[in-house]
Amino acid sequence: MIQLQKTILAVGMFSIFEASLQEGLSCSNGFCEAKKIMDNEGELDMKERFEVLFLAINVLKHGRGRSYDTLVAKAETLPFKIKLPDESFFFEGDVSEVSTLIEVDDAFVQRCGDVISDVSGVIRRLRPEFA
Repeated sequence: MIQLQKTILAVGMFSIFEASLQEGLSCSNGFCEAKKIMDNEGELDMKERFEVLFLAINVLKHGRGRSYDTLVAKAETLPFKIKLPDESFFFEGDVSEVSTLIEVDDAFVQRCGDVISDVSGVIRRLRPEFA
């Protein structure tokens, strides 16, 4: 149950952040606008960290698809575990494991919060009115 709560928390954080971006940046696609801002500011490492987590959140919400395939191709370099196509479990025999393709542990949730905070900081630096 705790694993499921962490998953809901991570997905919820990104959903609320997207709404905040859309309102604060007066746009219809807050994530695209945030990525443009990071590009313009040369914050390419931060943009990459954001994109990887954005893809992971998509996988948590939708399951297998383009986002999953993109992450599987990068599996060796990801800062979190992803279930590969031939894997059924992260931890064989753990009956409490939630069936997700991304392992959502404390570090993953913390990483989501950190990236949202960092991206917000870049945006506020350029657009102080962004809350």
